[in-house]
Amino acid sequence: MTLEAKEVRTLAGIPLRPLAVGSRAVIVHQGKITLTACITAIHHRTAGEVCFETLDTRYYLLTGPDFEPAVSAFPAVLAA
Repeated sequence: MTLEAKEVRTLAGIPLRPLAVGSRAVIVHQGKITLTACITAIHHRTAGEVCFETLDTRYYLLTGPDFEPAVSAFPAVLAA
């Protein structure tokens, strides 16, 4: 059996919604938003890191307090 190598990405940021198998991750990092493919597995979660996998990529998301974006980095939208 041949295993295909997956791309490995390490991102320092925060998820905008909870990570769940079958859902896409939405991550804020370096002033931009990354939307992943559907999550196929979540391997581990700690206070400073989450490791999860999509069909083609394994992600290491560094989520410690040093990686949270400033509130002012998001535009404020007011509802009428």
